[in-house]
Amino acid sequence: MKKQTLIKTLLAIAAGILMILISFTGFQTILPTGEAFMPLAGVIAVGIAVALGINIAFIVTLVSAIIMIVLGTADWVVLVDFIVILIVVGLILRKQVPLSIDLNHSQLLWLAIFTGLVQLFFISIFYGLIGLVLTGTPTGGLTFVQLIIPNALLTGLLYGFLVAPISLICRWVARKALHIDNNHHNDSGNSTGDKQGGSIIVDLRSAKNKKDPKFQE
Repeated sequence: MKKQTLIKTLLAIAAGILMILISFTGFQTILPTGEAFMPLAGVIAVGIAVALGINIAFIVTLVSAIIMIVLGTADWVVLVDFIVILIVVGLILRKQVPLSIDLNHSQLLWLAIFTGLVQLFFISIFYGLIGLVLTGTPTGGLTFVQLIIPNALLTGLLYGFLVAPISLICRWVARKALHIDNNHHNDSGNSTGDKQGGSIIVDLRSAKNKKDPKFQE
C-alpha cells in the first residue's frame, strides 16, 4: 500500500511538472486587460483524473496552476478554467475508473468531444462577461469575445483531439508503474471480469432488463 501511494505521488508530481512545462508553449491572445493564456495544460489534468482519480487531479492541478501564475504563464482565469473542466470530468466519471479495467479510444472520445465543447463555450462566455463588467456595455463584452474566439476555438479543437489519447497514455503509464493488469481486482475489491462495468459511459438499463421483469416493458 505504501509503495503504491509513493508511486502515485511520483506520477502526480511528474504530471504536475508536465503541466507547468506545457504552459510555456500555449497560445496567448492580447486583450485590453492584458494577455489571455490558453489552458492547454488542462489536457494533462483530464488525463490525471482518468488515470489516478479526480481528487488527485484537483490537487495536482491547483498546485500546478498556482506555480504557473507565479511564473507568469497563466492567470486566475486559467485556474478557474481548470477547476471547471475538472468538475465537468468529475460529473462524467462520477468515480475513478479502476486501472484494472480497459478503456478504449471510443469510450474516451465522447469525453474528449464534451470537454472540447466546454472549453469553447466557457472561454468565450467567461471573457465576454469580463468585457461586459469592465466596459459596462454589451458592445465591450462582444469585443472581448471577438478577440478571444481564436483562442477558444483552438483550445476546444485541441481538447477534442488530445484528451482521448493523453488519457489512454496516462492510464497505460499508471498501470505499468503500479503493475496492474486485467487479472487484478479493482479498488472496490470486485472482480474485473466484466470490463464494461467500469466504462465511463455505461447504459445500466440493459443490465437491469436481464434481472428485473419490470424493465422488460
